[in-house]
Amino acid sequence: MAFRSDINALILAALQTEPLHGYQIVRRIRETGGAGKLSEGQIYPFLHKLEAAGLVSAEWQTDTGGAPRRVYQISEAGTKELEKQREHWRKFVSGVGSILMVSNSTAEGPNV
Repeated sequence: MAFRSDINALILAALQTEPLHGYQIVRRIRETGGAGKLSEGQIYPFLHKLEAAGLVSAEWQTDTGGAPRRVYQISEAGTKELEKQREHWRKFVSGVGSILMVSNSTAEGPNV
């Protein structure tokens, strides 16, 4: 998987339980240890591309006394894309795990 599709998958996964604005998406990703130092400013180009692709929708919401915020929600197409990304990750993790375990047992050899 490429970096961009990984970020897209993280964003879609963050949105699967409830609509969120950009900072909340970044915070949810950070809380799970994903994407390292992804900042709020870095996430918006990804959100705009996901919206253009129909994978998320967005609307402006105004909190009491606060500035309007754009809140994003995963679409049905986004949910399907997230499942595809999850399957890619399952295969990737399985393959890497297999290689690492084989390499580990081979490296130890019979003398260990």
